[in-house]
Amino acid sequence: MNYGLGLSEKKKARMRRNRFFKFVLYVGILGGAGAYGYFEGQAEATLRIADAREQRNILERENARLNDKLRGAMDKQGAALAEARSWRDKFEKEIPEGASLEILELVRKRMDEGLDAIRLMNIIALTQNKSNCDAKPEVKRFIVNTPIFSSPDNSIGLGGGSVTVAGEGQSTLNAEGKPEAWYDPAKPVTITFTKLGGKTEKITGKLPISKSFVFGSDEYRFNILNGKQSFASISVIRCDFP
Repeated sequence: MNYGLGLSEKKKARMRRNRFFKFVLYVGILGGAGAYGYFEGQAEATLRIADAREQRNILERENARLNDKLRGAMDKQGAALAEARSWRDKFEKEIPEGASLEILELVRKRMDEGLDAIRLMNIIALTQNKSNCDAKPEVKRFIVNTPIFSSPDNSIGLGGGSVTVAGEGQSTLNAEGKPEAWYDPAKPVTITFTKLGGKTEKITGKLPISKSFVFGSDEYRFNILNGKQSFASISVIRCDFP
């Protein structure tokens, strides 16, 4: 009886040992798995960190390359803008405007008409601001023709007969709105200059009107003003040319 109990106790002890060893083995397996997972995770994390750093380095290098490229493009743009400004300044300096442009166009026109360039340069070289003119102007008056009153003889000769001057204007309206025979000096008039030889030039505008003509070495300067009823007053002075 005691022998049977002894065997039972031994069996129970063996079973307890087996369960303990199994427990220890299970804990070891779990620990090993955990350790493996930990170190594997550490390795994976380290690898990911290395990859991230490599990607960051690649992006930094690419960013630096793009910044260098951008700076190069900006330098080229700045150089292009500076060159454009230089050409603009050169263009503005070399291309005349205002009175200079008008003179250049007149010179080109006269040369296209056949005027000798040497003669034109000599005239420009001799031109000066101070004019040598006659002491007194020649002053006359003439009737300005209107649609109501017009006469072919309403013209005068000036400058020793070098130029004949005639004028046309619009009729003055009376209180009833009807046109009168004399011209309205407040409205534009047309002055016709006929040079000796038959060449004619016309100027239209409100009085006073100024005009000059050159005949050889003489320049005639005309100035037309409003005169008494139906009349316009004109004066001409001769100056040396150029």
